[in-house]
Amino acid sequence: MTQIRILPPAAKFLKKIKDKKLKAEYKKAIDKIIGDHKVGIEKTGDLTGIYGFDIHYNGINYELAYTVEVAE
Repeated sequence: MTQIRILPPAAKFLKKIKDKKLKAEYKKAIDKIIGDHKVGIEKTGDLTGIYGFDIHYNGINYELAYTVEVAE
């Protein structure tokens, strides 16, 4: 089973979003990531191990950054 952990700064950002459609886009993105963590693009260089998933909404590009931890 896939678990998600949202760090406090991200939780604070998500809580402050007033636009319900944008909040729904974030929810859809998180659901996609839970379904398949490889939907995002893996970063390189100093950001190796971090994935980025783009959310395009209302002419603005938001990027949801996440890491994957494998449970043993």
